[in-house]
Amino acid sequence: MRAGRRIAACALLALLPACTQVVRYTEALVDERSGRALFTRLPATVGATVGFAVGVPVDVVAFVPAWLLYRTQPQETRDPVSWFLFPSFVLWKVGALIGTPFDGAEWLVWRSWQERPPVSPQEREAIERAWDDRLHYDEYPVTPIHPLPRAANGD
Repeated sequence: MRAGRRIAACALLALLPACTQVVRYTEALVDERSGRALFTRLPATVGATVGFAVGVPVDVVAFVPAWLLYRTQPQETRDPVSWFLFPSFVLWKVGALIGTPFDGAEWLVWRSWQERPPVSPQEREAIERAWDDRLHYDEYPVTPIHPLPRAANGD
């Protein structure tokens, strides 16, 4: 029976989203540029602030073990902020998740019915530059393949 429970728990863990997705979602909950209304941003911001504030005493309590683990890491890859403020960061993001029900309600009532604003040429250029920087395309100039070039006889 215990083996079945372990398998079920592992299967449930596999269904959870990755940390990066959760962090991006919580950042979108509090960001004004995400298109979310104050109805969603306010509870998420309050929750994030409270979560961070609750995490500071946890950071203080966890300082000695964090310092010991920090010292065991290679000096080139050590990041003091990620080691010593990790509890505050986690509780900050968990606190921001308080805005999730508000986000769902806002999406059902308002955002799902709205057309997305068109992307301006400047925004499209910025998006393309970001993707180019991310994917490291080193071969320039790029030959466009769409639309297809017209044949010489006009066909």
